Amino acid sequence: MARLAKAWPSLATAVLVNLAFPPFNLGLLVLAALAPWLVSLRESTSKEGFRSGFTFGFLLLLGQFAWLFSFINRWVQNPILAFIPYILGCALVALFFGILGWQVTLCWRHKMPWAIPLVWAGIEVFRSYVPGLAFPYGLIATPLWPFPVLIQNAYFGSIFLVGAWVVLVNVFLAQILAGDHSWRQIRGYVAGIALLLLGSWVRYSEPLPSQVMTVSIGQPGTDLAFGNRADNEALLRKVIPDFYTKAQLGGSELLVLPEGIAGSDGSFPPKPVFDVDPAVPVIFGGIRGLDPSYQTAFSFDGTWKYADKTRLVIFGEFVPFRNQLPFLASVFNLPGGDLVPADEVKALKVGKRTVGPLLCFEGLFPDIAYRQAMNGAELLAVMSVDDWYMGTTAPDQLKAGAIWRAVETGLPLVRSASMGYSFAVDQRGNLRGQLPTKESSSLRVELPVGPANPFRFFPIFPYAALATLVLLPLGILIALRRSTHS
Repeated sequence: MARLAKAWPSLATAVLVNLAFPPFNLGLLVLAALAPWLVSLRESTSKEGFRSGFTFGFLLLLGQFAWLFSFINRWVQNPILAFIPYILGCALVALFFGILGWQVTLCWRHKMPWAIPLVWAGIEVFRSYVPGLAFPYGLIATPLWPFPVLIQNAYFGSIFLVGAWVVLVNVFLAQILAGDHSWRQIRGYVAGIALLLLGSWVRYSEPLPSQVMTVSIGQPGTDLAFGNRADNEALLRKVIPDFYTKAQLGGSELLVLPEGIAGSDGSFPPKPVFDVDPAVPVIFGGIRGLDPSYQTAFSFDGTWKYADKTRLVIFGEFVPFRNQLPFLASVFNLPGGDLVPADEVKALKVGKRTVGPLLCFEGLFPDIAYRQAMNGAELLAVMSVDDWYMGTTAPDQLKAGAIWRAVETGLPLVRSASMGYSFAVDQRGNLRGQLPTKESSSLRVELPVGPANPFRFFPIFPYAALATLVLLPLGILIALRRSTHS
C-alpha cells in the first residue's frame, strides 16, 4: 500500500499529460497536470525522486511512443518484435525523467521551487539534442499549439521557454495544493506568470507584414510508404500536372510537394515521374545519391538545386550498430543501407524567394528552423511522408511541431505530406488553410512575408536551461561543503 501511495501521483500525472496530447487533445490540461507529481516530490529523497521520475516518464512515454509500436509492427509484421524496441525506447527516455525527478527534489529541499521550470526545460533541451538519440518529441508545451495567443514567447526563447512557463504554472498550483505558501510567494508566481503571458499577448497583437506571397501546396493522397509503387507513380503522373495548372492559374510563386516523389535512382538532377514546369517554381523531397545516400530537398525554377537533410531519425533513416549486430537486418527486415546527414543547413533560392526546407522530422528541431532563418529564408517549407505513421498520433505531433517552428522564427510555413497533414500557417501560428487528410488535392494560400526573427541565433534560454542541470546540483554541493566547514 505504501508503494502504491507513492506511485499514484506519477500515474495520475502521466495520464493527465497524455490526455493533453493527441488523440485526446485536451491541451490546456498541461497547465495543471504536473501538480500532483510535483507535490509528491516535496518530501522525497534523491533516490525516491529518481525512481518517481523514471516511473512517471515510463508511463508517459507508453502513451507518447505508442505510434512506434504500430509503425514497427506494420513494418516487420511481428507484434512481439515491435514490442521490444517500443518498451526499450520508453525505458531509455524515461531515464531523462529520472534525472528530472532527482533535480526537482533538490529544488524543493533547498527551497528553490522557482528553479523547477529551468530544470524541466534543461531536461527537454538535453533529450532533444543528446548525440545519437536526439528526439524532441512529447515536449510539455506541444499541446498548446491550438492556442496561439499563449505560445508567442517561443519567438523569444523557443518552445522550451513556453514549456518553462507551463511548468511555472504547475509549480504555483503545487504550492497551493501543499498549503506551503505565503502572500509574497503568491505575488512572485502570479507576477512571473502574468508577465510572460502579457509578453505573448503583445507579440500576438503585433501587425503582420503587409507583403504577401502566394503559395500552392500539393497533396497527392497516395500511400508512398506501403502502397504499390506502380499505382503510386501512375497517380503522381495524373495529379501533379493538375497541381501545376491550378498553381499557375492562381498566380502562385511556388508549388510545394511532399517528400518521396523524386524518383528512385538517386540521380541529380532527379528524375521524377512527372514533368516539371519552369513557369511555376517547385520544391519537393527525395533521395540523392546511392553510396552515400542523402535525404534531399530538390527545387526547380529553370535550374535544379538541392539541400540535403542534416538531422536523421534513428532506425527510420539510420540503424546504429548495423555492422556490429548483423542479425538486426534479418530479424527486423531493415532497409539495405543508411542515409548520411549533411554537414550544412542550406536554404534554396527558388524563383524570387528564399525558401528554408525542412524534411520530415527536421520540423521537430527548433535549431534547424533557426538556421534557415539565419540563411535568409522568407518561408519555411516542410516536406514529409507521414504515411509510415498514419493511424497513429505521430502525424499530429509533426503538425504541431511545424506550427511551433513558424512561431519561433517569425516566418510563415507551409507543409506538404503525401496523405497529410498539408497546411499553411502564418508567423503567429494561425492556420491559413489545411487540406483534408488522405485526399488528392491542392491548396492555394496567401501568406504575409517579412523579416525573420531578429534573434537570428538559437535563443539564449535553451542554453541557460541546459546549464541549470549542471550548475544547480554543483552550486548546492558547494554550499553544503562551505556550511560543513564553517
